[in-house]
Amino acid sequence: MQLKYPTFPTKMTNSQAEELVHQHAFVSPDYQATLKKLETRTRFAEMDRIIQFPFTAPVIEEKSVEELERQAAKREENSRRLREAAAKSRLDKLVAREQQMEAFTNLKNAKGTIKKVDWLAQVKEAGFKDEADLDDTIKQLDKAIQRARNKELGIEEVEEKEAPITTLVDIPDEHLDEMEKKEKRKQKLMKANYDARQRAKKAKEEARLRDEEAARIEEQKRRENPAEWVAEIKQKRQDVVDRLKQRKRLASELADRRSRASQLRMKSIANLASDDPKSKRRRKGNDEDTFGQDDDDWAIYREISRDDESDDEEEDMSELNQYESLLLQYDPDFLPEHSYENMSSPTNTLLHLLSRGVYPPYDPTDMEQSYQLHVNVERSRVPEVLFQPSIIGLDQAGLVETVNDIVKTFDINQRESLMKNIFLTGGFSQLPGLSERLYSSLKTIYPVDTKIKVKRARDPVLDAWRGAAMFAQDQTKTQYFVSKQEYEEYGSDYIKEHGLGNIIQK
Repeated sequence: MQLKYPTFPTKMTNSQAEELVHQHAFVSPDYQATLKKLETRTRFAEMDRIIQFPFTAPVIEEKSVEELERQAAKREENSRRLREAAAKSRLDKLVAREQQMEAFTNLKNAKGTIKKVDWLAQVKEAGFKDEADLDDTIKQLDKAIQRARNKELGIEEVEEKEAPITTLVDIPDEHLDEMEKKEKRKQKLMKANYDARQRAKKAKEEARLRDEEAARIEEQKRRENPAEWVAEIKQKRQDVVDRLKQRKRLASELADRRSRASQLRMKSIANLASDDPKSKRRRKGNDEDTFGQDDDDWAIYREISRDDESDDEEEDMSELNQYESLLLQYDPDFLPEHSYENMSSPTNTLLHLLSRGVYPPYDPTDMEQSYQLHVNVERSRVPEVLFQPSIIGLDQAGLVETVNDIVKTFDINQRESLMKNIFLTGGFSQLPGLSERLYSSLKTIYPVDTKIKVKRARDPVLDAWRGAAMFAQDQTKTQYFVSKQEYEEYGSDYIKEHGLGNIIQK
């Protein structure tokens, strides 16, 4: 747990670790199957246990009602000042535009009162190219003033593009002077832009009608067969998710210039960028293509890759959002946390779940959560060391192999008796599932007709001590007691050999 939570604010003691083992650990009948369960959020939540360590909550100063009211009044006053400043700024801009509008209108009206040459000189002096430029400016100012006034009055206007003036488009050039020819070219451009906007508007309307028809058909299919419709939407969503994942994998490969995908892409770009065919280059003795050897070539390559992928990804994401919104609306089993965005979030990875769990959502600023441990995979992994010591780096035989090695040292008749009397004692034998796991594991390595019986002590914690106490009280076993002289000679680890003990190498 200390490796899992290296920045945990307090240190876990050995007694606390033992308590976690006895309270929450269990022996899994199938360790690999138990690990598989952790891959789903629902089963993970069943396995997860939150251990809360004591902490001192920070003292939050509660403000009085009067203080809260003063702060609210202050915020309201600041908001009012900002609104007034914004309104004054809009009014100043409106006044300035109206003054400009008045000046430009007077200039326009002066056209008939003075000579045309003098009037054009005044127009250019005012900063306009010609009369058409002045008319456009007056028109734009009039629209801006009208929008500003409507906004102040709260009127929502619908802007409609007027058809451009095309009085000169159909007149031959030989009947026009230079100024009119210039105006004709301008009118042609404006007409082309207007026609393009109308075509786009029509195409957009047709697309809207197609979408409405497709939505109507989808709604009809949903009403006729809801289960089949949901399954179809799920499959379509999964296809889009697969495309997104494939694109991410490809992007990861393309980011590495040494990968095969990057090399093939660079060669394709080099061939497209080349003006000469390969055959000509070979005849000139220039067999090797050097495009890509310079780092600047890779900058161009990355730019091209981004441009190609962005449009496809946006289209897929839009399609995915549409499918997920339908599933959220009509499929009760599809929850918000199942969406692609949430599933792709770093907080939804298995590594994050192992340390922070499913619930409550992790908040790094929450003092209570910073003193919490999530015990999940450790519940079955710690006892699994009995059967697979290699998972913690020990090159030793497991419990099943050890039992098998001991049984093999006896003859066949004695083996049958031993297999019928496998006795578990000690505090660790209290773990749920240990007897069943040992029995099923031994069954797999012995013949089918072998009778195996695993028994557990009535009091596994104290039975070993009681047995030693009874042995010590038997005065006929004094030859097995360690004398003071032997204790001083061999040390505290020495125990005399007897039928119930292990052989000690002196």
